[in-house]
Amino acid sequence: MAKELLLQKGVEYTAYDVTKDKAALEEMRRISGGALRVPVISLCNEVMVGFDRDRVETALRCLDHSSEVQSKKKESL
Repeated sequence: MAKELLLQKGVEYTAYDVTKDKAALEEMRRISGGALRVPVISLCNEVMVGFDRDRVETALRCLDHSSEVQSKKKESL
């Protein structure tokens, strides 16, 4: 569900298979406070454990806003 939403919105992401990548599992547990459930989504300074469409959509709006700010900064240089 999370992957489909991100693809639908045109958001690039990196997926890690924590069943095969021990370093990715350790990083997931570190950033999520020890979660063992997937997905763990880190987006716009927020870490979400499990898929919550509303939270992801809110974080994506933050990401859109951040991208707009970066573009405006580049234009003013």
